[in-house]
Amino acid sequence: MKHKLYILDDHPIVIEGLKKILENQEDLQIVGSSEDANNALAQIPKLKPDVIILDITLKDRSGVDLVKKLKQSHPEIHVLVYSMHDENVYAERCLRAGAMGYIMKGESAVRVLQAVRQVLGGGFFFSANLLGSIVSGGGPRSGSRGEPGRMLSDRQLEVFEMVGRGFDSHEIAEKLQLSAKTVDAHKANIRQKLGLASARELLMEAVRWVEK
Repeated sequence: MKHKLYILDDHPIVIEGLKKILENQEDLQIVGSSEDANNALAQIPKLKPDVIILDITLKDRSGVDLVKKLKQSHPEIHVLVYSMHDENVYAERCLRAGAMGYIMKGESAVRVLQAVRQVLGGGFFFSANLLGSIVSGGGPRSGSRGEPGRMLSDRQLEVFEMVGRGFDSHEIAEKLQLSAKTVDAHKANIRQKLGLASARELLMEAVRWVEK
């Protein structure tokens, strides 16, 4: 019997690339894919995949929040995050949210297959360096990515990144399903945590962050 996989990524070329890697495996079957999180949430209960492979940067929803929702509504489904974002910043957040693996885009097809099968077997898949950090209690290392990755909460980091991508408070509120007042409160807290004196400094720091 083949294991069923579902792919969620807002870049069609990534979906096609994963399909080429996975579809030729005798024990794996792609039962569905989507570029849209809400569409995926509607399809998943019907398709009942064993593993969902998803990115954490989606057009219509936060990937970390989506991992949390999936683990609450479908605890039997394993989640593997496949992302371009630095694992030192995001992997432990995804682990806390309920993901069982985190693999960077750009890894070899062999590593992707290894990650999928590890997660299918109920194991965790993270890089050796990150696992060593988590096991030792040190948490993810910030490396050259700076302080935001360590100092901000999941929601604050989402807001911070969206500021860096040019979204205003109303746009961020719509995308994250919050009020603009709540978004502004998050911005104020971010400025305080990062020691930024003004909205301009917040914008400049957020732009530098997303461009790294």
